[in-house]
Amino acid sequence: MSKRVDIMVDIETLGKGSNATIFQISAIAFDIITGEHYSTFNKIADISKNDKLVVDGSTLIWWLNTNKELLAELLNNGHNSSDKLLIMFNDWIHTQSDDINDIHLWGNGILFDNKMIEEQLISLGVDYPIYYKNDRDVRTIVDLAGKKLEITEQELKEYFKDESLTEHDALDDVKYQIKLVAGCYNALIG
Repeated sequence: MSKRVDIMVDIETLGKGSNATIFQISAIAFDIITGEHYSTFNKIADISKNDKLVVDGSTLIWWLNTNKELLAELLNNGHNSSDKLLIMFNDWIHTQSDDINDIHLWGNGILFDNKMIEEQLISLGVDYPIYYKNDRDVRTIVDLAGKKLEITEQELKEYFKDESLTEHDALDDVKYQIKLVAGCYNALIG
């Protein structure tokens, strides 16, 4: 019998639409009870290698007003096109379990990270590697745990906050979200 594999993913993009340019994909396979990390994927695109860029002005302005130094650092450290990044991520997911149906992909809003990855993989002619019942949503588990613990979402997030992590760096966001999800999971099942 194969074992459930939970993977937390976070992407950084230049827009909010499903076809927006993805320039960073980070993911960690993890134990949902302990939060232990098993395997890490962290790649940054060299957007100069993209055939096209899909950017929306409000997202670009948001980046410039939020952390333009991080944006510059990320955009200057990429190696492959955004399309190649997606293919590499798909390949990495397939190495995480002998049975792809055992993989549960967590995103901070499945209609953003997970959905954007799915739609862009399909546009490349690649099947989305996650079984349709296995997309998981950080926001939902946080909402449920907050209600059970009778605290606000913000109070719950503050409890798990880690000042050593850089917000909006996808890898650091993944690390934070794993701590958050493992804590919420334990609050719900404990």
